Amino acid sequence: MSVFPFINPDVKTTAYANLPMFREYAYDFDGQKLLLKDGKTYLVEGNEALRIWIFFALATARYRYVAYDAAYGSEIEDQLVGQSMDDEIIQSELERYITEALMVNPYIEELSDFTFKLLRDRVQVSFTCTSVYGPTVIHYDIKGVI
Repeated sequence: MSVFPFINPDVKTTAYANLPMFREYAYDFDGQKLLLKDGKTYLVEGNEALRIWIFFALATARYRYVAYDAAYGSEIEDQLVGQSMDDEIIQSELERYITEALMVNPYIEELSDFTFKLLRDRVQVSFTCTSVYGPTVIHYDIKGVI
């Protein structure tokens, strides 16, 4: 279940409901590129890998790219960007679209504690993602919603 549909990294089995260890290529969010170690890409595991998957799932428009099936991606861009809505409605809809986008992943058990900070040009959202590896806090910026 790599964010790169043409790559199927080797998997290791864990005790979590017979799911293989979640692995993803290490990613530099600030530089928007794969991380390299000794000139080669490398894999990270567990919640660190899940964080990368979450970032790409939220940033990818659902139904737009034939490389991904209909379950992958979010509808935030198509449904909310550029719309004029009340702040409470924006927050409610963002929580719904984020939940719909991420709960397709069998490693994610629960999303909770959503907080929103509405800024002039974007919305900063934070939430707790409880996965089979334990809880982790996710921070994500959504531009163009306000």
